[in-house]
Amino acid sequence: MPVSDLGYKIIARPNNSLTAEASIKLLAGLVGIVLVVGLSFLHIGAWLVLPFAGLEILGFVYAFYYIRMHSADFESITIERDRIVVEKRNFKEVTTTVFQRHWAQVSVRDVTGSWGVIGKSGLFIRSHGKEVEFAKYFINDEQRALLALELKQKLKNID
Repeated sequence: MPVSDLGYKIIARPNNSLTAEASIKLLAGLVGIVLVVGLSFLHIGAWLVLPFAGLEILGFVYAFYYIRMHSADFESITIERDRIVVEKRNFKEVTTTVFQRHWAQVSVRDVTGSWGVIGKSGLFIRSHGKEVEFAKYFINDEQRALLALELKQKLKNID
């Protein structure tokens, strides 16, 4: 009796352990501490500290805003019948790359930057001149190697 492959999907997401409510509380606490320190220096006559405290608060607000905007980012690989779909969401931009399952190759190799090898490996899926790196920021090198083995096994099991 033949067994058919109904599909396979893996999703990589960033670790978002801080809820929206908790991030607001943390931000309020940080702003409170910065204001207390800034006003204390103002009280002893060092008024120039206060504008820099304001810049520090703006930096915190921007950092928390950036983290919140990218909290829904993900990358996914879907293997269904004769195709592989790699989908990436970065803020509001969603890109989809489709590969033929029979021709797709999975590889793990060192990533090169503008100064040469940067000491980090990358998981790449490629076929017919197209190549995409998967989970560049979401998984570590050990997880990449395990995922590559699993993907290679899934690609071999073609009905």
